Amino acid sequence: MKTKQVCQHLKYTVFCLVFLFSSSLPGQQQDRFRDERVHRKGKLWVGVTNFGQLGISRGGRGVIWPGSDIPGEEAQYINRGGILLGGIVPSDETVGTDLNEPGDLDTLVSEGPSVWSVVDFRELFAHFPDARSAIQVRTTIPGMDIDGDGTSDFSEQAVSEEDFISAYADTFLSADGFAFAPPKHQRSLGIEVVEKSYQFGAGFAEDIVFFDLKIRNIGQNFIRNLYVGFFGDNDMGIIGRLGDEGDAAGFMTVTSTGDSVNTAWVLEADGDEGGMAGVVGVRILRPATHDATLSFNWWTSDTQINSADDWGPVTPNIKNGDPNDRDPIGSPVNDVEKYILMTNGSIDPPQFDPVTLEFNPNIPAGATPNDASRFLISAGPLGTRDSTISDPGDPMFGEGVKIFAPGDSLFFTYAIIGGEGDPQTSKELNSFDPAAFEDLGRNSVIANSIFDTPGIDTDGDGFAGLDLDGDGIFDKGDGIPDFKGPQPPPSPPLVVTTADRLVKLDWSGADPNNPGYDPNDRSLPLNTTNPFLQDDPTTEMDERRTFEGFRVLRSRTGELGTFDLLAEFDLPHNKFGRNSGLLFTFEDPVSNGSVFYYAVVSFARGDPDTNLESLVSSPFDNLNRVLVSPQPSNQFAGQIYVEPNPYVEGRGFDNISPRSGGDGASVDFVNVPSQCTIRIFTLDGDLVQVLKHDDQNSSRVRWDLFNKGRRPVASGIYLFSVKTSNGDQHSGRFIVVR
Repeated sequence: MKTKQVCQHLKYTVFCLVFLFSSSLPGQQQDRFRDERVHRKGKLWVGVTNFGQLGISRGGRGVIWPGSDIPGEEAQYINRGGILLGGIVPSDETVGTDLNEPGDLDTLVSEGPSVWSVVDFRELFAHFPDARSAIQVRTTIPGMDIDGDGTSDFSEQAVSEEDFISAYADTFLSADGFAFAPPKHQRSLGIEVVEKSYQFGAGFAEDIVFFDLKIRNIGQNFIRNLYVGFFGDNDMGIIGRLGDEGDAAGFMTVTSTGDSVNTAWVLEADGDEGGMAGVVGVRILRPATHDATLSFNWWTSDTQINSADDWGPVTPNIKNGDPNDRDPIGSPVNDVEKYILMTNGSIDPPQFDPVTLEFNPNIPAGATPNDASRFLISAGPLGTRDSTISDPGDPMFGEGVKIFAPGDSLFFTYAIIGGEGDPQTSKELNSFDPAAFEDLGRNSVIANSIFDTPGIDTDGDGFAGLDLDGDGIFDKGDGIPDFKGPQPPPSPPLVVTTADRLVKLDWSGADPNNPGYDPNDRSLPLNTTNPFLQDDPTTEMDERRTFEGFRVLRSRTGELGTFDLLAEFDLPHNKFGRNSGLLFTFEDPVSNGSVFYYAVVSFARGDPDTNLESLVSSPFDNLNRVLVSPQPSNQFAGQIYVEPNPYVEGRGFDNISPRSGGDGASVDFVNVPSQCTIRIFTLDGDLVQVLKHDDQNSSRVRWDLFNKGRRPVASGIYLFSVKTSNGDQHSGRFIVVR
């Protein structure tokens, strides 16, 4: 590919000096409105801006995790970072023939934070020069005021407990009110970004902040092979504490349990006296690794790019073996060098090996091994269509490329992730806590599952993900973001029947020992897995299968918060719960005439390592309303009786919702045929009331103790007869006391 470096190092320094001493350059534009917020809903605190930079730009925070164990101190792991956008476009001949010739290509990179420069430029700007560019705030919590303006920020469109939304573009060619000195940003790619960052307050997600970007081509360039990346300038240390700001960067490909995580990380090698016992990582979630080439590069930076302290490893492309001879040794200075690092497909070995606790042996003599480093994790090529360059005069003739055309949009998603360490362990080891890497790996798995939950068909097209190893467990999602947390095992299928003074509950369809049970039916609670957890291959147990037991619930109203626990059955032979063993039936003896709501819920055992509480399914999944009585029949199925008998006013028998015109007093005729006529008489044989019953689902008939003239009956002994359509008859008596 034919490209021209837009400037040489000497030229670049001269241009920067011109910028410094020119306060009124031609083409000066007004700077854009700047806004800043800090995510604080979890342990991981992340500062965001409305111009593509992570971390407050003017002396504030970047990524704070999880803080020093000394009160009032905060551990900063990334001073600043943010988005880089790089691509190739036909050259702009109007710029000048000294930099471009007809047929040339321009390699352009637009930066939120500057990767390297004597003057810290930024090239992404908010859309408006006024408060219209303010970061929008939303929350899923009703009544929550996040921005402190005295009004609720609740929104039905909110994704998390704390959503920040901003829009910015690279089409404004000024910085801090001054036009850019060429060649830093003489051309823009013509890209707009709508950035949404999310933080969840739940324990399992308190160490993660998501950044979901919609990238749109708003210019005229047909951008070739767009790459998007995250740059981090670490400068780690305890805020406000004098001392070493050294740091180290590296890359975690898989966890100790074999889960692929592909997460860049930074740490303080000496732990800073326990104040920095943890580790912070960055993972690209979209595009997935099978859809793009992932690159990870780190370097130590110095204002003198030829010094020993300005160095970084050169690592071959992991896919095609390209030795990457064109890689800059150390800081990438211009757009061409930055794009080379974004696209080289290398995964650099760590600056500091977290296993051997040794610094990279290739760091040159004279350089400080743990000198403040920077890193870049990127993915591409991205585009909305595939093409092959057919113009023989084009430097990329015959090459297949991804085209990002004007008006098209694509998505890029990454997460900032914390791995927590113990300060005391860190002090004893005079390093970071190794357990922080285990925590980082777990949290990276959780971040990926929150983003796109395996086994969930988000768009309803019938595809719920991929089972890569054929073990019946989804390893990947359906490619559509979910941004949802772990779900409880589903409630079992429930059948409820009644008998005389008895309610029978049966969920044996969820019993693996039942004939015909389908072990691949993921709607059954014992078959489900929790994709937010990792399976430890050294144990017999599959830790992803989190189902623990069933709970039988009953309520008089069926409203949330009114359910009583009748029974609990949990798996035997483990360290969770009472080990009572599972049952799949339950009988509840209750009075005939009672109305109850029943449900059987499933619950999970939880996971202390990830702060995942024991999740319980909803009682409304299989809620059944039951009127307790014998099963109805067309014939006399047994003794017919009245309940209560005697009826005594004021003893709680009249607490049933009154019918129209009534006072709530009533009795029930129980065990009657499904079709019958009930006649009620006084002892003298006078007809008091006639009740018609025609209900195939009920063996009960309620009488409100009103006579045919709609007057309440008096105290006394009453006779009744129940007659079916074929002439069969049954009689009895009951007492009313008022």
